[in-house]
Formats: sequence, structure tokens, C-alpha cells
Amino acid sequence: MKKLTLIFLLITVSFLSLSKAQVGGNQVYKDRNNNDYSTSRNLPEFINTNTYFATDSTLIVTVKVLINKTADRYKLTLGLNEEAATPKIAIENINRRISGFMKRISSIGIKDEDIFVDFISQTKIYDYNVNKDSQTAVQKMDGFETKKNIIITVNKHSMIEKLISEASDFQIYDIIKVDYISNDIDKIQEELLKEAYSVFDKKKENYFKLFKKEIIGSPTASSGFTYVFPKSQYQNYTAFESANVTYGYDTKYVRKEERKSKTFYYDGTDYTGFDKVINNADPEVGIQYIMNLNVKYDLKKNKGK
Repeated sequence: MKKLTLIFLLITVSFLSLSKAQVGGNQVYKDRNNNDYSTSRNLPEFINTNTYFATDSTLIVTVKVLINKTADRYKLTLGLNEEAATPKIAIENINRRISGFMKRISSIGIKDEDIFVDFISQTKIYDYNVNKDSQTAVQKMDGFETKKNIIITVNKHSMIEKLISEASDFQIYDIIKVDYISNDIDKIQEELLKEAYSVFDKKKENYFKLFKKEIIGSPTASSGFTYVFPKSQYQNYTAFESANVTYGYDTKYVRKEERKSKTFYYDGTDYTGFDKVINNADPEVGIQYIMNLNVKYDLKKNKGK
């Protein structure tokens, strides 16, 4: 009867794994073009590598929980530069552009306290005087360049694209980065720990129900909490198919390659090995918070026969 039950469970698990169809999409080109042959991506979805570790006198229960949450605020950093014959003119011109941009975005609700202008650098610019007759190129100073960054904090993700669009009217094209900010990490950590304990209680109950072990003393526990920001979670690939050109000894052809577009996409933490993933169906890119919980029990050894 036990063998039949085990066979039934194996068949059920196999069916469930096969019934989860997955469309590869053009991301399959990533492995081919980047020569990434990691075997971890071939693990079946239903495998959980963090369950129990037990000996005749010790039990360690491990729980991993992840939650996807949207950010509370976003910090956009824009870069701009200005070249001129003198530093004074360069600074005046770049400040005029910044002032115009700040006035524009104030009309869409951005306050002065949400903006900071960071002076980055002021450098000399050099060029060459080329003399064709003497075939010489003499370097000369050709002006100055001033660089500044504009840092803006907003509450809505939709405002980022609006700000980028307005910035282009002032020749501000360099989108340096977008930071995702959480206002209450401590609260999220507390919530995740509760979720981890809930999963732990079920694991513990199942183990002792199956093995009828006796606990000695009090358990010891440790936990770890971390979070992953989107900036480290983007992957890229270039999808294309190309013919090959064979070169002979007398061939005078020069092969000219067309530019291939590179695709970037968000690829969050792999869910393999997690006991519970919260908000896994939310399509919005956000911050991923991870809680690890380890509980160790000392067990009474079984008496030998």
C-alpha cells in the first residue's frame, strides 16, 4: 500500500511540473550569445532545497521567504554638461538650462526640496591644430566643460518618464540612474519574519508527526534579512540569425556588420528553493526582500535494539 501511495505521489508531482507550460521568448538567445552554461537554471521548479537537515540527535529546519514590493519613492539622477570658452560662461549657460528645467517641472508638482543640483566637475578641453604640409598635429586648449547632475525625488513611478521628457527640452539627455527607496524596511522585516515562522510551524509539525522524535531542551534559532534592488537584476541579450561568409585566398570582400539591437529586461531573484513567495504575480518592478530562518533542535536518540 505504501509503494502505491509513493508511486501516486511521484506521478502527481510529474504531472504538475509538466502542466506548467513556459514560453521561452527571445531571452533564450542570452545563453547562446553570452556562453552562459549555468546548470542551476535546469533544476525542476518543484524542487525545494531548503527543508530539513536531521541526524539521530539533531534537527535543523530552514525556511526561506521572499516578498516583492513596489518602492515608496524614486530618486532620478540626470546628467548634463556645457562647453564654453571660459569657465564663467560655461557655468552661466548650464545654470540657465537647469533653472529653466526646474521652473518647468515645478508646474507639474515637483517641489524645490525634492531637487538637488550636484556640481560634478570643471575641466579643460583640448583639441589639435593639424598642419597638412608638415604632417604635424599640435595640441591646444579649446575651452572648458562644466558637468552637473540633477537629483529629483518623486512618489510615483509614472513621474519618471514625464521628467525625462521635460528634461529633453533643455538638452538634458543623460539618464544616469533611478534609485528605488523604501520608507519602512523595519516593518517589512517584521512581517517577513512572521511569515517565516508560520511556514516553520507547519514544517515542524509535519516532521514530528512523521518521525515521533522527542525534543531535548530549548531550540536555538537564527535569522537573516536582506533586500535586492532592481539595478542589479537586469539581464541583456542580442537576438539575431546571421549567414556566414566564406573567405578564399583571392577574396577581396570586406565584411561589414549591421548593428544588432541589444535587449535589456528585468530578471528578479530565482524563486527556486523558496518556501513562500509573496506578490510573485505583480508585474511592477520593485524591491525584493528575503528572510532566512534556521531553527535547531536537539533530539533524544532512539534506543538501539
